[in-house]
Amino acid sequence: MTLYTLHTPPPMKSPVLLFGLAGWGDAASAASDAADWLAEDGQPIVTFDPDSIFDYRSNRPILRFNSRDDQSLTWPRMEIVHVRPSGRDVLVLVGNEPDYAWSRLCDAFGDLVQHLDVAHLVTLGAVPTPVRHGPETAVFCTVSDPRLLLAGDELLMDEIVVPASAGTVFRSAVEDVGVPAIGYWAQVPQYVGRPYHPAVLGLLQKVSGQLEAEFDIDALEEESRVQIDRLDEIISQRSEAAQFIEGLE
Repeated sequence: MTLYTLHTPPPMKSPVLLFGLAGWGDAASAASDAADWLAEDGQPIVTFDPDSIFDYRSNRPILRFNSRDDQSLTWPRMEIVHVRPSGRDVLVLVGNEPDYAWSRLCDAFGDLVQHLDVAHLVTLGAVPTPVRHGPETAVFCTVSDPRLLLAGDELLMDEIVVPASAGTVFRSAVEDVGVPAIGYWAQVPQYVGRPYHPAVLGLLQKVSGQLEAEFDIDALEEESRVQIDRLDEIISQRSEAAQFIEGLE
């Protein structure tokens, strides 16, 4: 069975590939929300066969229905979408973290980045951290080529041993064929859920720098401000929560 379909891509010049899958390593869905924001209205370039990569018991289709028995199914997906912010060619991997065929997918990504002449890779992630919410989200990075570092990028200094996400596994395969990569990880307060707009905003700001592209993030900045104010209001009414968060500070 064919693992993916490569559609006819538009003319591109040294595109940047960006990974942002929903699943492991995506606290509060911040990384996948950032990738989906960037990929909105993009053109699918590569679509992966869902029957080959998903266990529908862990990545179940989403059923929407109502009292009139109007219903629809949204199936899990993984695809690469082409967008062009500020004229820069970007390929965004979006969708659900796959359940199966990771080894075969590594081979596929190795082939695809060479075929599409990818210049470098940017991976996005988010981790739950004992930090306080706030308008700015701390983002640390890992990098295979120091030339990809931007001013203000903070490298991960300590070794961490954790189960790998699909994105980090695929990143290794991309690096193995000579494509440099940098990964950004947003630190998400461990007590918040989805969505957490400040982390999405922090990741997109890093991506904007990597792409040397302008993003219209005014709406997201306002959503972030509103969410922080709302969290402050909720916590102020709950003394135990306030004490806990003061301990984090």
